[in-house]
Amino acid sequence: MASARHFRTDQNPAQTKQEIEADITNSRRAQRDLQAAGQHRLAETMRAATDEHLDELAELDAGTWTPNHA
Repeated sequence: MASARHFRTDQNPAQTKQEIEADITNSRRAQRDLQAAGQHRLAETMRAATDEHLDELAELDAGTWTPNHA
């Protein structure tokens, strides 16, 4: 489970990056699927989730990312 990264302090940064990139891909796919199905409100939530994951990736690349709940 990718969101588990927010509870672990000993995870390898490369693994964290892979999880965040997978979340980005999955959120974008869900957004496209929802738009195609006419579920625009739900698609917007997936767009927002993608933005959050992109912010996480930027923090990780900058060396400032930390787990939320660890």
